Amino acid sequence: MPGRSLRDFDWWLFGAVAMICLIGIVELRSTQIGTTLGLYKQYWFKQMVWTVLGFVVFFVVSRTNFRRVFDLAPYFYGVTMVLLVLVIFIGSKINGQRCWIQLGPLGTLQPSEFAKLATILMLGRVLQPLPRGNLTLRQFVSACALVALPVGLIMLEPDTGTALTFFPVLAVMLFLSGLNGRLVTLAVVVAMLVAPLAFKFVLEPRLKQYQRDRINVTWNAIFNPEKLQDRTTREGFGYQTLQSMIAVGSGGMFGKGPAKGTQSQGGFVPENHSDFIGSVIGEELGLAGCLLTLALFLFIILHSAQVAGQARERFGMLVLAGYMTLLAFHTVINIGMVVGLVPIMGIPLPLLSAGGSSLLMTFTCLGLVANVYQQRFVN
Repeated sequence: MPGRSLRDFDWWLFGAVAMICLIGIVELRSTQIGTTLGLYKQYWFKQMVWTVLGFVVFFVVSRTNFRRVFDLAPYFYGVTMVLLVLVIFIGSKINGQRCWIQLGPLGTLQPSEFAKLATILMLGRVLQPLPRGNLTLRQFVSACALVALPVGLIMLEPDTGTALTFFPVLAVMLFLSGLNGRLVTLAVVVAMLVAPLAFKFVLEPRLKQYQRDRINVTWNAIFNPEKLQDRTTREGFGYQTLQSMIAVGSGGMFGKGPAKGTQSQGGFVPENHSDFIGSVIGEELGLAGCLLTLALFLFIILHSAQVAGQARERFGMLVLAGYMTLLAFHTVINIGMVVGLVPIMGIPLPLLSAGGSSLLMTFTCLGLVANVYQQRFVN
C-alpha cells in the first residue's frame, strides 16, 4: 500500500543525509566564488547534479528486493575487480596515482570507491551462514582473500589511504560473525606489541620520503607544534596541514560565514574541495557548524547500527555493520587529517567531499540501510 510504504520509509535518515549534502554544496560553492570556470565545471554544481542522481539511487536501492542484492553480489564484486585491473593500465594519473578512468563528458570513475561496497556485500554473503554457531576456518580464509584482492590492486595504483579502509570493515564483520573473543583479544595485544617493531623495521624502510614527512608533520602537530613554524615545514609537506589548522582555528565559535573564509577564498588550503572540505566548514561555519556536521554523521552511524540490529537476515545485518564501520572510519580519519591528528592519506569526507564515485557509493549504501529499515517488521 502506498500510504504504508511512505509511512515506513526512513525519513530520519533521508533528512540527515539531505542536511549534510546541503552543507557540502554550500561550502563547495564557497571555495569557487569569483572563479572564471563555467558553471558546468564548478565543483558545487557537479556535486549538486551527482547529489540529485544519488538520491534517485537511494530511493531505487531502498525499494529493491534484498535477496536480489545477495544474488548479484558476486557479479558486482567481479566487475569492480576487473575495473581495478583496468585502471592500473588505462587510468588517468593525478598526483602520482592512477586511480581514475576517464569517461569523457561524464567525468571520471574511481573503481576503488565501488570496490568498498562490492567487498562488503561479498563479505556479508560469505559470512552469513554459521553452521556451528561460530566462524569456520574456511569462512575466515575466504573473507581475508576477498579483502586481499582489492587491497593488493589498490596498492598498485598506489592509493594507501583507500586500501587501509578495508581492514576495519573486515575486522568488524569477522567479529560479528562469531570470531572467538579470546582470539580477538590475543590478536589485539599481539598487534600492539608487534606494530611498533613492524613499523620500524618493515614499513618505515619502504616508505617514500613524502610519506615520512607527512608522518613527521603529524607527530609535530601533536607533540611539538612549535616545529610547524620551521620554514622547511611551513613551505614543505607541513604546508597543507598547517594551513588547514589555521583555517579551522580562525573560525571561532560561529565562523566567518559562507564565502567569507580568508583561507578558503585565498586558496591557501590545497584540495579544499575534496579531502580538506572540513577546513572550509571549520573556518566558515565555526565550531557550531563542525559540531552540527559531526552530530549528523553520528546520527547516521548510530541509526545504521540500530537498523542493523533489527535486520531480519544476517546478510543485511553484516552489510549494514560493514558500511557503518566504513563511514565511521572515513569520518574520523578525514577530520583527523584536517586538524593535524592523522597524516594526510587522501580519504574523502562522505557526502561532503567533491566526487561523483564516492557520492554514488555512499548513496547506494544508505539506500541499503533504508531498505533494511523498511523490511524490519515484514513477516
